[in-house]
Amino acid sequence: RLAMHYGRILGRESRSRAPWDRRPARLDVHGSVLYVLGITSKRLLGIPGSRSGTAHMTDTSTDRRGEVLATAQRLFAERGFEATSVRDMAEALGMQAGSLYAHIETKEDLLWEILESAADRFFSAITPIVESDLLTIEKLRRAIAAHVVVITESLTAAAIYSTEWRHLTDGRRREFAARRDAYERMFRGLVHDAIHEGTFGDVDEKFATLLILSSVNWIYQWYRADGPMEPEEIARRITDLLFNGLKRTGS
Repeated sequence: RLAMHYGRILGRESRSRAPWDRRPARLDVHGSVLYVLGITSKRLLGIPGSRSGTAHMTDTSTDRRGEVLATAQRLFAERGFEATSVRDMAEALGMQAGSLYAHIETKEDLLWEILESAADRFFSAITPIVESDLLTIEKLRRAIAAHVVVITESLTAAAIYSTEWRHLTDGRRREFAARRDAYERMFRGLVHDAIHEGTFGDVDEKFATLLILSSVNWIYQWYRADGPMEPEEIARRITDLLFNGLKRTGS
């Protein structure tokens, strides 16, 4: 009865198709009836539906999305955002350009996701340090070291963070700039405290902050993981040079 019931419903739907549609209706009806009967039988018998297929599809889609993001990050860092086309990304992934749009809305969305992720890592690295009870000079030293580590952990993301944000549309560019300025203020606050505590000399705190961040932000251009210095050693040397120049004379 169930088959006949759904057969009559689906049969009416198939007969209502446009006259130029010559596909055989019988196969569509039988296939749909069997599909409905399968689901209904499982429900009547109390057999749970299989989710393994759905979970597998979700995992595969997530993995593919990660591949797309990683490829975009590499190409944006190597060629720049504007010089990288959707076709370039598709070819690098071994897929058709049209298929790539199943994983992204726009190319800018990928850039935005990369920048947001990088900003999150920077904030996560230094916020606990800034909020700690350490001496100001030690906070600043550790914050610089943490900043260096974030850069060296992903040189491509650091390159994009430093230069490619300019290609964001107005709203996103303003949002990115606001986060970047908030991050800079955390460093500037430490420099301000070091000056007023007498650890640093009477220097321009804004200029000193830009000097510190500029010194470390370009590490991605020359750092190599197989090089002679670890990130911590790089941070220590940069910090020693900067602090020796900023310290109050005679301190």
